[in-house]
Amino acid sequence: FDYGIIPIPGKDGGTAPAPTGGEFVTIPVQKDAARYVATQKLVTCLASTGNSLTTDTTLSYIAPTEEVQTKQVEQNAELKVWVEAVKAAKGRTSDNLGTKYPKISEPMWKAMQAALSGSQPPQEALTAAQATAASAVQ
Repeated sequence: FDYGIIPIPGKDGGTAPAPTGGEFVTIPVQKDAARYVATQKLVTCLASTGNSLTTDTTLSYIAPTEEVQTKQVEQNAELKVWVEAVKAAKGRTSDNLGTKYPKISEPMWKAMQAALSGSQPPQEALTAAQATAASAVQ
């Protein structure tokens, strides 16, 4: 079916920052330090440009590196908007929110649910959420 994708504009222009998620390659601590040689080979293999392109494209991920993102867009121009969104992304606890993030996030998602379900008018729900979030960061 025919569809289109548009970026959500940022308040000051450009693409709006969105929260990031993702997967990381981690290396466990091992009793036998000699095993780190094999571990390093595995991580290098997983994180290499060629393998990252194959894996991320297969899983419908936007790659974490600009080099692979460029290759993804070359293969599928429709991914450009997603690459731009990833480049504009911010961590959920950015802006010095740290452990205050859940205290801000919860009233906001509850307001969205209240507005979507019709249990509160959108303006009322979001105004209350903003007040709750503002008091959480004081």
